[in-house]
Amino acid sequence: MKQFKLAEGDLEKLARFFYVFSDPTRLKIILALLDQRSRCVNNVAETLGLNQPTVSQQLRILKNAGLVKVERDKQFYRYSIADEHVEQLIKIGMDHLSELKGVLP
Repeated sequence: MKQFKLAEGDLEKLARFFYVFSDPTRLKIILALLDQRSRCVNNVAETLGLNQPTVSQQLRILKNAGLVKVERDKQFYRYSIADEHVEQLIKIGMDHLSELKGVLP
Protein backbone atom coordinates (compact mmCIF):
# COMPACT_ATOMS: atom_id res chain seq x y z
CA MET A 1 0.00 0.00 0.00
CA LYS A 2 1.33 3.43 -0.96
CA GLN A 3 1.92 5.77 1.98
CA PHE A 4 1.69 9.52 1.74
CA LYS A 5 3.88 11.62 3.95
CA LEU A 6 3.06 15.29 4.10
CA ALA A 7 4.53 18.04 6.19
CA GLU A 8 2.15 19.60 8.72
CA GLY A 9 1.85 22.76 6.61
CA ASP A 10 0.97 20.71 3.55
CA LEU A 11 -1.68 18.83 5.52
CA GLU A 12 -3.24 22.16 6.49
CA LYS A 13 -3.24 23.33 2.86
CA LEU A 14 -4.79 20.08 1.68
CA ALA A 15 -7.48 20.26 4.38
CA ARG A 16 -8.34 23.86 3.36
CA PHE A 17 -8.45 22.78 -0.28
CA PHE A 18 -10.94 19.97 0.37
CA TYR A 19 -12.95 22.17 2.74
CA VAL A 20 -13.89 24.31 -0.26
CA PHE A 21 -15.81 21.33 -1.65
CA SER A 22 -17.86 20.96 1.56
CA ASP A 23 -20.41 23.65 0.72
CA PRO A 24 -23.39 22.64 -1.48
CA THR A 25 -23.68 26.15 -2.95
CA ARG A 26 -20.05 26.09 -4.07
CA LEU A 27 -20.58 22.62 -5.58
CA LYS A 28 -23.63 23.91 -7.48
CA ILE A 29 -21.53 26.77 -8.84
CA ILE A 30 -18.75 24.40 -9.89
CA LEU A 31 -21.28 22.17 -11.66
CA ALA A 32 -22.82 25.18 -13.41
CA LEU A 33 -19.38 26.27 -14.61
CA LEU A 34 -18.60 22.74 -15.79
CA ASP A 35 -21.89 22.73 -17.72
CA GLN A 36 -21.20 26.05 -19.44
CA ARG A 37 -17.51 26.85 -19.61
CA SER A 38 -17.67 30.60 -18.92
CA ARG A 39 -20.29 32.59 -17.07
CA CYS A 40 -20.77 35.97 -15.44
CA VAL A 41 -21.94 36.22 -11.83
CA ASN A 42 -25.49 37.26 -12.76
CA ASN A 43 -25.85 34.30 -15.12
CA VAL A 44 -24.74 31.86 -12.42
CA ALA A 45 -27.06 33.50 -9.89
CA GLU A 46 -30.04 33.36 -12.24
CA THR A 47 -29.36 29.76 -13.29
CA LEU A 48 -29.09 28.57 -9.69
CA GLY A 49 -31.83 30.77 -8.23
CA LEU A 50 -29.40 32.49 -5.86
CA ASN A 51 -28.78 36.13 -5.16
CA GLN A 52 -25.80 37.85 -6.76
CA PRO A 53 -23.93 38.70 -3.51
CA THR A 54 -24.04 35.04 -2.42
CA VAL A 55 -22.68 33.86 -5.77
CA SER A 56 -19.98 36.56 -5.75
CA GLN A 57 -18.86 35.55 -2.27
CA GLN A 58 -18.71 31.85 -3.17
CA LEU A 59 -16.89 32.56 -6.45
CA ARG A 60 -14.30 34.56 -4.51
CA ILE A 61 -13.71 31.54 -2.25
CA LEU A 62 -13.42 29.24 -5.27
CA LYS A 63 -11.03 31.67 -6.96
CA ASN A 64 -8.86 31.95 -3.85
CA ALA A 65 -8.67 28.15 -3.73
CA GLY A 66 -7.50 28.07 -7.35
CA LEU A 67 -10.59 26.22 -8.59
CA VAL A 68 -11.97 28.97 -10.82
CA LYS A 69 -10.39 31.74 -12.81
CA VAL A 70 -11.80 35.10 -13.83
CA GLU A 71 -11.36 37.14 -16.99
CA ARG A 72 -12.64 40.59 -17.83
CA ASP A 73 -15.02 40.71 -20.81
CA LYS A 74 -15.92 44.34 -21.49
CA GLN A 75 -17.95 45.41 -18.43
CA PHE A 76 -18.39 41.86 -17.10
CA TYR A 77 -16.19 39.41 -15.26
CA ARG A 78 -16.51 35.90 -16.61
CA TYR A 79 -15.74 32.93 -14.40
CA SER A 80 -14.63 29.51 -15.56
CA ILE A 81 -13.11 26.35 -14.12
CA ALA A 82 -9.37 26.82 -13.60
CA ASP A 83 -8.24 23.49 -15.10
CA GLU A 84 -9.25 19.90 -15.83
CA HIS A 85 -8.35 18.73 -12.30
CA VAL A 86 -11.51 20.32 -10.91
CA GLU A 87 -13.73 18.27 -13.21
CA GLN A 88 -11.70 15.14 -12.41
CA LEU A 89 -12.16 15.70 -8.66
CA ILE A 90 -15.92 16.08 -9.06
CA LYS A 91 -16.09 12.94 -11.20
CA ILE A 92 -14.00 10.95 -8.70
CA GLY A 93 -16.29 12.09 -5.88
CA MET A 94 -19.40 11.11 -7.81
CA ASP A 95 -17.89 7.73 -8.75
CA HIS A 96 -16.98 7.11 -5.13
CA LEU A 97 -20.51 7.94 -3.96
CA SER A 98 -22.06 5.65 -6.55
CA GLU A 99 -19.96 2.78 -5.17
CA LEU A 100 -21.23 3.55 -1.66
CA LYS A 101 -24.94 3.38 -2.51
CA GLY A 102 -26.64 1.45 0.24
CA VAL A 103 -23.67 1.90 2.56
CA LEU A 104 -24.19 5.54 3.49
CA PRO A 105 -27.39 6.76 5.15
